[in-house]
Amino acid sequence: MIMGRLRPCLVLALLTLLLTGCGDLFYFSKMGWYQGSVHFHSVSVKDLLEDAGTEAQAKEKIRFIQEVKHYGEKRLGLTATENYTTFVEVKGPILYVVSACEKDRLKPYSWSFPIIGRVTYKSFFTQVDAVNEKTLLDGRGYDTYTQRAGAYSTLGWLKDPILSSMLEWDRAPLANLILHEMTHGTIYIKGHTDFNEQAATFVGNQGSINFLTEKYGADSKEVAFARRLQEDDLLFGRWIDQACRRLTDFYEKDIPKAEKVKGREAIFQSIKEEFKEIKPRLQTDTYSNFERVPLNNAVLLSYHRYIHRLSSFGPMYDYLDRDLGRVVDFFKRIQESEEDPSAYLERWMQAKGIIVPASQR
Repeated sequence: MIMGRLRPCLVLALLTLLLTGCGDLFYFSKMGWYQGSVHFHSVSVKDLLEDAGTEAQAKEKIRFIQEVKHYGEKRLGLTATENYTTFVEVKGPILYVVSACEKDRLKPYSWSFPIIGRVTYKSFFTQVDAVNEKTLLDGRGYDTYTQRAGAYSTLGWLKDPILSSMLEWDRAPLANLILHEMTHGTIYIKGHTDFNEQAATFVGNQGSINFLTEKYGADSKEVAFARRLQEDDLLFGRWIDQACRRLTDFYEKDIPKAEKVKGREAIFQSIKEEFKEIKPRLQTDTYSNFERVPLNNAVLLSYHRYIHRLSSFGPMYDYLDRDLGRVVDFFKRIQESEEDPSAYLERWMQAKGIIVPASQR
């Protein structure tokens, strides 16, 4: 069983029907073709469960996913969809995700898409296409990073299938994944990739703990694993925030760009060394790959994107009586306000007198 988890991501191209105003017709057409292929090769989960030839372990995982989906819809108020009612066999990662950043400041490169707005990563169904995009951005002088994605969300536009690779996941990361993707299908604030991912990460982390506690009991191994995943996100999130602040302070110096690009290498090396100090405190292998990846700005922001404000969401959850359904409703209100979500959250927390303890920052 997989003991950690790949970070999920959004599908950035839905179908060619969303092409209005988009100049990259080829990209959207290609993504639409691959998405159509996924749909074409999908089979009904109902048929799989009724098929005597389906392995018992596969059936158990499929039913587990259905339970998590039901919990998310009925208990958390996540949008009810026909997601996870179909199944498709996959080999390797379903998506490759490319992100980029300027070399002399922590400003991510973003792509503009119809309907969903500006997004700070771009997804591809094939590794070749991802490599081509990365090469293009490298040539334009950006830091780049390519990741593999374990799942995706089409934001409710299409029926997202259960991927065969999901059936290999342990229950804690699997419940986390499903609730994360369901959150994307419920809450999506146009042009605010980081907030969307952080909200989904929080709901996935806390929601999986709550669901597994009800299903297996507070002292179960499943709940213990889910808590370790959450604790690692919090620990690594606080640490990566500090690393990014160090870099920001350096990049704000009044020195030429060439000196910044050269001087940052010493900071990257010290970040690598510092990671060796926190690594023994991590309880899962979620971040085990960090020390093996050559550091640049895009790499750091790719981690930062998912876990930056998790320590702020915790006190908010406590204030809302540790009711995750109320948290989801709060996120919906932020979306409906059409305000900057970070500013909205900060203003609300100040008004409520919610203070994030220094130990959690």
